[in-house]
Amino acid sequence: MSFDREQIAGLIRKLAGADRLLAQTYIDGTVFVGDDNRGSIDSLKKAGILRTADVSDEYRLTGDVKRLIDRLLLRNQRYQQAIDLGKMILTVEEDIEDYRRAIERNDQDEARYHLEQIDDTLYEAIESLETSLSVMFAAITSQFGFVSSLNSKIRQNRRALAYAQRLVQELNQVDLNDCYDWLSWAAIPPELSRKIIRFIDQYKSIVERLTSIVARMKTLLFTLRLQEQTANRTRAMAQFLRQHPEWEPLDWSIEAAAPELLRRGSGLNLSPGIDTANPVLQADLVEIVQELRRQTNPLAPPPRDNASVPLDTQMPERIEYHRDLYESHIENLFASALERQGRSTSALQYWQGEGLEIKAELWLDMVFAQYCCLPQRMRSVVALEMQGENLSAFNGNQVIHEISLRRV
Repeated sequence: MSFDREQIAGLIRKLAGADRLLAQTYIDGTVFVGDDNRGSIDSLKKAGILRTADVSDEYRLTGDVKRLIDRLLLRNQRYQQAIDLGKMILTVEEDIEDYRRAIERNDQDEARYHLEQIDDTLYEAIESLETSLSVMFAAITSQFGFVSSLNSKIRQNRRALAYAQRLVQELNQVDLNDCYDWLSWAAIPPELSRKIIRFIDQYKSIVERLTSIVARMKTLLFTLRLQEQTANRTRAMAQFLRQHPEWEPLDWSIEAAAPELLRRGSGLNLSPGIDTANPVLQADLVEIVQELRRQTNPLAPPPRDNASVPLDTQMPERIEYHRDLYESHIENLFASALERQGRSTSALQYWQGEGLEIKAELWLDMVFAQYCCLPQRMRSVVALEMQGENLSAFNGNQVIHEISLRRV
C-alpha cells in the first residue's frame, strides 16, 4: 500500500485545521455535535480521526490518534518502558533477511519497505532507552522535583534502582557479536550498514551511561537513608518540644560540681579583619605602612616559567578502597555479640584485646553512636547495656565506663 504526498498533506491539514476541537476532545474525552462544529466533525470522522461514542451526537478520538498523543505527551513523564530487546533483535534479523532477498530479486519497493522497518525498529528501541535513562536520571538526582517527602524520595529511588537493575538484565540479552554478524553480508548496501553501526554505537553509549547511573543511584540511596535517620531524630526532638514547651536545656558549664564531660568551653572570638586598635599589632602595622610609602617603584612581578611541560601519558595507578579502621572494629564487635548466642560481649575487652590506639572513652562513644545508627530490626536483635556512674544531679546523665552487647 502506497500513499502520495497530497493524501498525507491533506490529512495533516485536517489535523491542523481542527486543533482546538481535537484538543477539547482529548481533554474532555468526548465532543458533542453542534451547529458550529458539525462540518468539522463529519470531515474528521471520514478521515478516521474521530469515531462515534455511546450517544449518536457524541464523538471520541480514534485509538490510533489517542495513542499517538499519549506517546508524545507522556514520553517524558515515566522512565519505566516495556522494552523487549530479545524480541526486537529477532524482528530486526527477520527484516534484514527479507531485505536481503528483496535486493537479490532487485525488488526496490519491497527492499525500501524492509529498510524503513529496520530503521524504525532500531530507532524506537534506542529512543525508548534514551528517554528512560534521561528521565530516570532526572528523577533520582532532583531534590524533590517528583515527590514531596523524604520517605517518598527513598521509595522512588529504590524503585528506580530495581528498574535499572532489571534494565541491565534486559540489555544483557543483546549480544553485539550478533549485531556485527548483520554486517557480514558481502554486498551489504551502505544505507543498511550505516543504520547498524549507528545502533551499535548508541547501544554501547547507553550501557556505559546506565552503569554510571546505577552507581550514582546506590550512592544517593545510601545518602538519603542517612538523612532519613537524621530527620527522624530531629522530628522526635521537635515532637518532644511541642509536648513540653516548658523544657529548657540546662547550662551545666558554669556549675563547679559538673564533671569535665559536661563542661563547655568559652568559644572562639572571631574577627573579620585585623584589629588595628590592638596595641600589640600597632607597631608592626606602622612599620609596614612606612615601608610601603618609601617605595618609589612598585615591585616587579616574579618571572613566570613559560617552559612547556611534557604531557604525562601514563595510566594513573588504581587507588584501592580503604574502609574506616574503627568502623570495621565496631562491625566485628557486633558480629561477635551475634555469634555468642546470648552471652555478653564486653566492648572494653575487645578494645584491650585489639590494642586500639584511641582512648577508651572515645571507643565507647563510637560504639554507642554506631549502635544508634543501626536499623530498628538490628537493634531489636542486639541488646546494649551501659555501665557507669549515674549523675543524679544532672538530669540522669551518666559517665559510661563499660558497654556490654548481647544477642536477644
